Amino acid sequence: MLTAILSRAVPSVWVESAGVVHWPSEELYFINVIPTHGDYWVRFKMRYPHYRRIALEYGAKDVDVACPVFPTLRQLLDWLIVTLDLSQGERALLHLWARM
Repeated sequence: MLTAILSRAVPSVWVESAGVVHWPSEELYFINVIPTHGDYWVRFKMRYPHYRRIALEYGAKDVDVACPVFPTLRQLLDWLIVTLDLSQGERALLHLWARM
């Protein structure tokens, strides 16, 4: 689900897979994009320049890295949903996917 959403969000970058990374020692969450994590997020930020403002509104701990880093999975997903202006159906599916 996440891979499909991110592929559509930045169609100029190949996304083989995407997944949420959780660093338990610091309680941080971000999205890792394979195979070109850095390139993907550079292009994402160019396409969605409002990403930073929304990330800060949703409590991002760091926005000066490839993918903004959040203290909870919910905040990370909500940021992505708002930034990409996902439909209600996509929002529901993304939250269901996260519970798996």
